[in-house]
Amino acid sequence: MGMNTSMPGQEGIPSVFSPMARTLADLQYFTRSFIQMKPWRYDHSVHPLAWRDDVEKEFSSADRKLRIGIMRTDGVVDPTPACARALQTAAAALTADGRTVFDVTPPSPYEALVIASQLLNADGCRTFLSFFRRGEANDPGAAQLAWYMRLPRPLKYLHYLWVKYVRRDPVWAGLLRGWSAKSAFENWQLVARREAYKARWHDWWRDEAGRGAGNGDVGTEMEMDVLLTTPNATPALPHGAMADAVASCGYTFLFNLLDYSAGVLPVTHVDRLLDTLPPSVDIAALNGVARGAYAHYDALKMHGLPVAVQVVGRRLEEEKVLAVMGRLEAALERRGERYELLEVE
Repeated sequence: MGMNTSMPGQEGIPSVFSPMARTLADLQYFTRSFIQMKPWRYDHSVHPLAWRDDVEKEFSSADRKLRIGIMRTDGVVDPTPACARALQTAAAALTADGRTVFDVTPPSPYEALVIASQLLNADGCRTFLSFFRRGEANDPGAAQLAWYMRLPRPLKYLHYLWVKYVRRDPVWAGLLRGWSAKSAFENWQLVARREAYKARWHDWWRDEAGRGAGNGDVGTEMEMDVLLTTPNATPALPHGAMADAVASCGYTFLFNLLDYSAGVLPVTHVDRLLDTLPPSVDIAALNGVARGAYAHYDALKMHGLPVAVQVVGRRLEEEKVLAVMGRLEAALERRGERYELLEVE
């Protein structure tokens, strides 16, 4: 409550207002202090859930064995070399620290992207456009979404057919197919698809991820503690680039749809030598989502930019996520790989 948003009333994908801090210690302190203020006393939208010191202490302890699943790709946009290297750096540090680390393939993140993009814009982009004043410029990515939304349906359908059958790009075509304003009936159907998808993730985390940790008899003792992935397929892109890369948001949008707890921790910087795009990568042959993201990837121009990983827990597991972020930071430090902050005078 008290926060401004350009999409009031939109409940398909919960809005998230997340703190950012210079250090992980600052982030932990702020989050803990905020919850300890018991905000549910004056904000009806907050869960009446006190800060769980026991969970924070359990997962902060070096004695607590961790089982960490690595999602290498969302199957839509593979991480660019810098982001893939950051993820591998984090995985290697955790492995060297004695943690159980294993690759996982969760229920289709692409399906989540399709559902979430349609839910978020089910009003035909009318709400956020209603706040513009005369002469005010739009974000390039949002402008693209609104422009396509306004196209007549016959034109959009012809474009969908061209992308799917001429360009042979089912990924991009699948996102375009439902890009139109939704009736209440259609919106309810999307919400039902969202809930069914969330249920699949719940079951997968409990069962498949447990087996991935090497446990034949699945149970709570062997469940995956957290998921580790990249927060984006690319490092920070130049201004205006979202006109091309607006759809490549699946690595965070996925967890918005699931309503899972997630924290982003920088682990390294782009290196112009280590992170060059291999000549074998043909950007023109990628799907439309990946093509838009990779169009702006340039390790030379991005040299020195921060590259992060994302630690993901299930719903309302902020204490666990922040504690594991601390364990990861400590593991990196023991290998001499702790992220170097930008000096501020």
